[in-house]
Amino acid sequence: MQVLWPECGWQPVSLTDMITSSAVKKVYRKANLCIHPDKVQQKGATLEQKYTAEKVFDILKEAYTKFNAEELS
Repeated sequence: MQVLWPECGWQPVSLTDMITSSAVKKVYRKANLCIHPDKVQQKGATLEQKYTAEKVFDILKEAYTKFNAEELS
């Protein structure tokens, strides 16, 4: 299932590309550049795309926060 639209610039990443915490951080930052609500709006996204980007951004941020918490434990 694909949630994002092709014009957002996101390319799927395999789990083998995210073995280290630094690799996860790199992918997280790259994803943020593609789906940050302000960036999406600048690119002229539709209302539906803006809504999707906001939800994906929130979920991604929450997941990364949990990842960091577990990494530090």
